[in-house]
Amino acid sequence: MRDPLRLPQPSADIRTRRIAVNRATIMSQRPLTHDTYELVVACNQDSNIIHAAAGQFLTLRFPGITQPRPYSLARDPTAEAPSQHTFFIRLVPDGEVSNWLAAGDRSGTEIEIAGPLGGFGLDESTQPMVCIAGGSGMSAIMAVIEDACTRQVKRDCFFFYGARTQADLYCETKIADICARWNAAHSFQCVQVLSEEPPGSDWTGARGFVTDHIDEAWIKPGRIDPNKASAFFCGPPPMIEAGAKLLVQAGMPQSRIFRDVFEDARSPAPVIDNRKCVLCDECLLVKPVENCIVETSGITFGSKGKIDGFQSIKPAFSSGLYHNTLFIDESQCIRCYACVNACPHDAISPDYTFAGTLRQQVKG
Repeated sequence: MRDPLRLPQPSADIRTRRIAVNRATIMSQRPLTHDTYELVVACNQDSNIIHAAAGQFLTLRFPGITQPRPYSLARDPTAEAPSQHTFFIRLVPDGEVSNWLAAGDRSGTEIEIAGPLGGFGLDESTQPMVCIAGGSGMSAIMAVIEDACTRQVKRDCFFFYGARTQADLYCETKIADICARWNAAHSFQCVQVLSEEPPGSDWTGARGFVTDHIDEAWIKPGRIDPNKASAFFCGPPPMIEAGAKLLVQAGMPQSRIFRDVFEDARSPAPVIDNRKCVLCDECLLVKPVENCIVETSGITFGSKGKIDGFQSIKPAFSSGLYHNTLFIDESQCIRCYACVNACPHDAISPDYTFAGTLRQQVKG
């Protein structure tokens, strides 16, 4: 018989999370371009429902690949079959996932899927939408536009897609379908801009960088008024930064610029400023990897001032909770920035130069 005066052992595990982690099966894999695949994934029958919104992203963990990868949903979840999710995945040279996908059709393969993550999505205003995508950033923008079309929002939409050449264009049939179904009282325009299309080709559309084209052909002539619009970005970070700077300089408030930024494993991991952290656990509730954020009572630095070690502790077995530090383990972090988006106190930064401040606060 259990001693009624003996308390049960505490558990250091987080019992409630804002994300579901499921087993799923790749239903189909088909090429969209020479270097981009569409993957349709269905969660297994005994899975928890992933209540995602258009614009959010999930993480996928493929067999034989250590870390999961973040991918934006490429369709409005309400338009998908139950527990089904569509992704656009662009191949990168010598990438683990890229090599795995390129090796053959992976339909029928079981994977792990987790989410939803991120806060990107359609705002509730009635202002015109300026949607700017590049590369595989087509995915999140297509999901947001499909959501707006399904809801028949009373808004004009200007959709700009930047690619290198005609060989990199896709989703044209889907875009034409959305254009045909858009709210009849408002306009939908899609403009494709190619930056590396050969001069002698049959391309008659816009050329150059997509952000330059928006400035020269749309903002300066007054065809778009940034003061009376909202912007939605998804794509390469340099494109997003250039586009956001352009729109702010043209009069668009930062509060009306929407984007979700996540990187690949080659990018620096975000850093936690524990002077701002109040241990609210919001970052822990959305982490898709078990040990990407840990609690530690000590961080060590190497000769060049770079963090070279830490001692992880379990809060349930520690009495010094408020003397401890939350720390992002760079070796486990997948650069999804879910913690950055979730933190309500601006205590987590994707700016790695902040690591110097971390060193000072720990030593001080």
